[in-house]
Parts: sequence; C-alpha cells; structure tokens
Amino acid sequence: MIFKVISQARTFVYLFRHSLLLLCFLFLAVASSIYNGIQLEDAIKLAMYFLTILFASWLAINLSVDDLVEALYRIGAVVLVAHVLLFPLVGSAIDYDALHRSTVLGTEPYAGVFGHKNIAGSFFAMMSLISFIRLLSSKRSRPWSALFLMLHLVALAAAGAAGAIVGLAGATVVTIGIYLAAASNRQIASVYWLAIAGLVLLMLSIPQEDMYELVGRTAGLTGRSFLWSVWPYFFWQKPWLGYGFGGFFSSLSDAPVTELTRMAPWNTVYASFENSYLDVLLQFGILGGGVYIVMMLVAIASAIRFAFGSAEGFRLVPIGLLTLTVILGINDSSLMLHNYITCAITFWCYFGPEAQLSGAEARHAPLAVRGA
Repeated sequence: MIFKVISQARTFVYLFRHSLLLLCFLFLAVASSIYNGIQLEDAIKLAMYFLTILFASWLAINLSVDDLVEALYRIGAVVLVAHVLLFPLVGSAIDYDALHRSTVLGTEPYAGVFGHKNIAGSFFAMMSLISFIRLLSSKRSRPWSALFLMLHLVALAAAGAAGAIVGLAGATVVTIGIYLAAASNRQIASVYWLAIAGLVLLMLSIPQEDMYELVGRTAGLTGRSFLWSVWPYFFWQKPWLGYGFGGFFSSLSDAPVTELTRMAPWNTVYASFENSYLDVLLQFGILGGGVYIVMMLVAIASAIRFAFGSAEGFRLVPIGLLTLTVILGINDSSLMLHNYITCAITFWCYFGPEAQLSGAEARHAPLAVRGA
C-alpha cells in the first residue's frame, strides 16, 4: 500500500492539501494523544488508523464506484460460501453471545469466519445493501443479485446482530428515497418520504419495550444505556482535547476505565462506550471530535451529490453504505477501529467517490470534494 502511495505521491499530496478538515483532525488527534501520554500500543493503532484513511483515499483516486462495487460483490460471494462451509465445524462449538440470546430466526447466533456477531452483521448488512442496489441498477445481473440478496439477508439474520438489522433497514429506506428522487420521480419520491415520515411518527407512539422486542433486545441495550448515562461524567473531565487515542481504555492500572469498571454493574469491563460518536468525542474532545463530525457531514453531502450527478450505474452505493455506516456508529465503536470497512467507507465518501486525480494536473471528477 505504501509503495502504491509513493508512486502517486503528487496526486496524494494534492488531495490531502485540499482536505483541510482532515488535516485539522489528524493534527488534533496526534496533539491530544501526545498531550495525554499515548502508550506505544495505542500509538501503533493510531498509525494503522491513519493508514486506513490513506487506503480510503487510494480507493477514491484509483477505482470507479462501479469497479469497487463489483469487487465487493465478488468478495461477499466468496466470504458467504466460506461462512456457510464453516458452519458444521464451528457453528455449535463457539459461543458468539455470552447472554445466549436467540436470533430473529430463533437460532443461536453464528458469526463464522468473523469471530464476533456484530462484525458478521455489519459485513452481511453491507453485502445485502450492495446486492439490493445491483438489483435496482442492473437488469442483466438481477437474478444473481436477487439470489445473493436473500442469502446475505439469511446470514445477517443468523448473526444475531440487532444493530446491523436496524442499520440495513434505515439505509434501505434512504436508498430507495434517493433512487426515486434521482430518477426524476419527484412526485412519487414526495409521496414516499411523506409515507416514511408517517411511519416514523407511528413508531414513536409504540412503547419502547415493544420496539426493542422486535429485534430481540431489551431497553437496557446490553449495558449500553448504563454506558451512555455515565459518559458525560468522564467527558467533562477533559472536554477540549479528550483522553487521546486509546487513552481512556488504556491497559495502565490507573487508566480512567478502571473507574468506569468500579461504577459498572458487576464490575463489568468495557472496551468502548459502544457508540462511535461518543468515543470520538471522548478521545479527541470537542475540538477533534467536532472536526470529525463535520467531516462526516461533508462525506454525506459528497455521497448525495454523487447520487444525483453521476452517470455511474451504482451511484446509489456511496450514500447507501454511508447511511448504514452512520447508523451502525450509533450502536458500536466501529468508526474508530483501524482496518475496519466502515472506517474506510466513511473516508472514501469524504474524499469524494471517484476523485480519480491524475498526476500533476490533478484533474478530477465533478463530484470530488473541493477544499473540504
């Protein structure tokens, strides 16, 4: 990866030089971590996080959206086959849920090659969404897209990841709405969004416990409600620069997480606050976390602009995947994990799908992010 970046050094320099928000975020992340005395282990993870951002920029420069979608589609098919073949070997041998909750299928959770049900859920939710968009966009591949859509949905349901199911539902709703609007079906799109608004209002009138029960969860959200309730106590101790990357959940004996453990029911040990936005604010404070959230908004604007202005067959994929990523971030810390697909998707959209900068002239597609 590093050698590929070096070979296109002038292009990458141009892209990052015109990404002022990202440069501010990187500076504040490093400053916060140094100020708080980052440990070597966390420094390596932070460097790998930066490399994930670099990989996202490489995708934006070198691959068209259609090429990336086709690559992910094929990867999803291969992983699905391996996932199914592993079931007889590890399906009942590994406990993927310590609370032994059943899935929406009534079965024990199965994460297969992923090792954790939430990672499996995120992956199959993304593959389901990609298959669905291929179904909408390409008549030639509809039978295969429909088949893999159904198979990925079954794998998602079998993983037992409630957050991924909710995220996929939300991303699908947004994707269909933008599909109708981008296809100039403005009247149909207006009726659709009015119907969605009515459905949301109806859902708000349903008791919370009943809503959680639909996806097999309780109002406690597996300890998340406790974590989110005590988060402000820790945040306001270091509001501006935060605790640095990994500083709060450090392995040091006097790390702030030890106080969280003492406060938690049954002295539960946590590795994050199970919310990407709370985690980024805790690690980098109002300054770094605020810049990160603005970058997310830029990424959303870039993906929407691409959906309406591109001639690519799969132009709905960036906004669909980004919507899924944004929703998943509410329920887990995936956006702050290095080498994680949701992190790469976020920055891919931030740089602008298909930046495709070329050499010294750095000519780019109309939808590349400009000066963000």
